[in-house]
Amino acid sequence: MYYKHYYDNIAKFHFLRGNNMKKERLKDQKGFAGSDALIAVLIIALFAGLIATISYNIYLSSSSTKRMSKATEYIVDVFEYIDKIYYDSITEENLIRYFNNKYYYESDGVTPKAGAEVRINRQDENIDTPFKVRLSLVKYNQTEGNTDKLDLVQEITMTVTYKLGDKDQKIEMKKIKSRENLETPNSPDMSLLKLDQGFHAYPIKKVNNNWMVCDERDNSWYDYETGKWALILKTNRELSVNEQIDTNNLLTNEEIYAWIPRFAYDRNNNSIVFLFSNSNNYIDKTTEYSKLVDINEVKDKNYQILSDFTNNQKELIGIWTENSNNVAYQTLESVYPLKK
Repeated sequence: MYYKHYYDNIAKFHFLRGNNMKKERLKDQKGFAGSDALIAVLIIALFAGLIATISYNIYLSSSSTKRMSKATEYIVDVFEYIDKIYYDSITEENLIRYFNNKYYYESDGVTPKAGAEVRINRQDENIDTPFKVRLSLVKYNQTEGNTDKLDLVQEITMTVTYKLGDKDQKIEMKKIKSRENLETPNSPDMSLLKLDQGFHAYPIKKVNNNWMVCDERDNSWYDYETGKWALILKTNRELSVNEQIDTNNLLTNEEIYAWIPRFAYDRNNNSIVFLFSNSNNYIDKTTEYSKLVDINEVKDKNYQILSDFTNNQKELIGIWTENSNNVAYQTLESVYPLKK
């Protein structure tokens, strides 16, 4: 009996001791679990901030690439347009009209497009679009020390500004445009011909005593100093280059027009000078640099510009006429007679 009681007490002791040890281990495990969770939260917060920063930087980089590409695209578009048009057509007004009509306005040229993202701004405008464009044009002969030079070259600068984050970003490019071909007399302008519906105008030239249709870009179409005037046949027939024309047997609705380029005439000496563009200047090629000379500054001449070259107060580069009684026609004929 005594031994049984003794062993019962030992068993109870080990049982209680085992329970206490389990409790201690559970307590320690709870402590470890709490600290681990805290550390995990801190690590997650740290990485979340890092990921957010990386994501924002990736977003900025991607946005920067896209917006820079778009800004460059706008500039390239305008520069390609400049390549397609003539030097004299390159004005600030013309470029602004082209760009805004394409990107900002509806087809009526008045109503802004919904969500339009770009516009060329004038100096006094503040248009709220994501991309803002400005341009400037500077002609070489308008710079200091070069005002006596010919108008041959101009520099076009185009700047596109856009937001990236809270900062303004800017792309600026420059383009040099040279005059295509400086010449006098002024080349024939087919667009100045007034044609009735269904009619065509074909340049014609004489080849082996026969009149033939030619291309207006033909270098041998005209040469005023040798009496080869620029002539066209106005007709409702369909003709082709190199087709022969019998000028003595034209149809009743056909006419031959002559191009009379702008010139100034000195009645005292029966002489003329062909004028540059629609100005009162001729080209002086006797100096090291060709320059424009105002006819009013030529002391030993009394040059006058015929009224034929002014229409509704607008100065013309030349006229088309089918009338040999026209004053300009007869005046040119007296100096550089047309070869029949």
